[in-house]
Amino acid sequence: MSHTRKLKYHEEKLLKKTNFKHYRRENQKDVENIGRFGLKGKEEYAEYTKLVAQYKHVLKEISDLSDQDPVKQKLLGDLSEKLYNMGVIDLKQPSELVKVNASSFCRRRAVVMLVKKKFAEHLTQAFGLLSHGHVRIGPETIQDPALIITRKSEDLLTWVDNSTMKKKVQEYNGILDDYDLNN
Repeated sequence: MSHTRKLKYHEEKLLKKTNFKHYRRENQKDVENIGRFGLKGKEEYAEYTKLVAQYKHVLKEISDLSDQDPVKQKLLGDLSEKLYNMGVIDLKQPSELVKVNASSFCRRRAVVMLVKKKFAEHLTQAFGLLSHGHVRIGPETIQDPALIITRKSEDLLTWVDNSTMKKKVQEYNGILDDYDLNN
């Protein structure tokens, strides 16, 4: 004997497409990563996991080649160098290639790098700095929080010249130049 009441018409309409027996649960690690890296949602994290899946497929194709094949060694070397230059892996060794995951790419996002480089204390502040145009890479002002910051561009990350944040930081550090205030 069932102790649940019969659903009303509008309740049935709302729940018509919901399957309670096979309800898909959220992967807790994915939810943590979405929050930790300031992603907009599951779709954005899914793009990174799709990218990693494609990368793993290419890596498997390369690893299926013969060990004596010089092409395999060249491809592994090129791939490890490219990922190292992007900042996704820590060492330029082919053994590091298997450690790549979605978090590896998310760590290089502009908002995460601003927090890592101490431009901002937390992700929401980093989002604000980017959206208001306070940060640049070289001469180019960046406003995309999903921009992947490479190792080379990491060194070029700085404040925009007329940024109020730059002036506040210089004033706090005691290196504010009066000439810059007038110009």
